[in-house]
Amino acid sequence: MTDDLKETEQADMTGQTTKSEAADQADKEWEDLRRELETLGEQVRSLRDHAGALGETVLGNMELRFQDVLSRAHAYRNTTESQMDALRKLALSQAGETQKSLKETGMRSAEAAKDKAREMWERAEPLRQGAQEVGQGFLRAWSELAGSFGKAAEKMQADRTGDTADNGESKPKENFPS
Repeated sequence: MTDDLKETEQADMTGQTTKSEAADQADKEWEDLRRELETLGEQVRSLRDHAGALGETVLGNMELRFQDVLSRAHAYRNTTESQMDALRKLALSQAGETQKSLKETGMRSAEAAKDKAREMWERAEPLRQGAQEVGQGFLRAWSELAGSFGKAAEKMQADRTGDTADNGESKPKENFPS
């Protein structure tokens, strides 16, 4: 998950760089348009000096149209900026929701893994008990076998001692472990 977070941060930084480049480009274009509109406005005002030749009505209409174009340009920019702000807010909101969803999914996945491990542990309980019983049975068998060997050795020792006492002969003693 750490890699995903790093990728998201890199994407955010790249997105911010792209946004700032786009914003810089938009600001440059707006400044170019503003300069051109100011130039046009100055030209319209300079026509005032030539009002007699053009006529006051024509000049007034040109000035009104220029003011209309200028106000529309400002309105368009303001509308576009507000739309961009709304889109940025929406993108940030969706990114937050996605991050929250990913976090919740990770938590659910971890919990499911814990539940599965717990289930497997519980299912293995009979196997563990069986292995314990086999181990205990092996110990009992081993102790009984050791006891049987001990009894057999004692009996053989007693039989030999009895045989030598009955015969009066002395046989060499064989060493048996007891």
